Amino acid sequence: MAQKFSKKQRTLLTFLVALLVWGHVTWDYFHGGIPTHYLFHNKDMPGIPNWVGALILPFFTWFLLYRIHKRLNGYNTKETLTKVGWRFLAGLLFAVTISICFLNGIQIVDYIMGTILLLAFVFPLYKSEYLLGWVLGSSYTFGAVLPMGFGSILCLLFFLVYALVQWVKKMARPGTN
Repeated sequence: MAQKFSKKQRTLLTFLVALLVWGHVTWDYFHGGIPTHYLFHNKDMPGIPNWVGALILPFFTWFLLYRIHKRLNGYNTKETLTKVGWRFLAGLLFAVTISICFLNGIQIVDYIMGTILLLAFVFPLYKSEYLLGWVLGSSYTFGAVLPMGFGSILCLLFFLVYALVQWVKKMARPGTN
């Protein structure tokens, strides 16, 4: 029997994310002010304060969890809640690794991003759980808005790469056209 992902679970997870992000913003407010993050890490570009991400992140989380819910609870699906959890964890770990490297000035972020791009040829990295892990894992370092935008663009790229690979594999099989 397939595992189900209920509305109660989605609500609880969204509430937890909202609680964490607002707790972080509150902590920042009382300990030196709410930081502002700039596009391309350039202060000449528009800045986005963390409180904007705190407003948007719960809705973004709810949206992604809804997409996961629809896929898990759909008909004829091979997806399981365990597989979704592992994908989320993978996205989270990649984002945390990049955040740690960025904060400590370790110059391997480009290699990590290249590795992620290569993995997109094999794995469906465009799925919502990867994006949610990415956003939650990098929102402490980069705020919530920048990872949402950058991650969404990456997911589009990953979808195109994965779809191209699947199309080539289909065309390479004789007699399946």
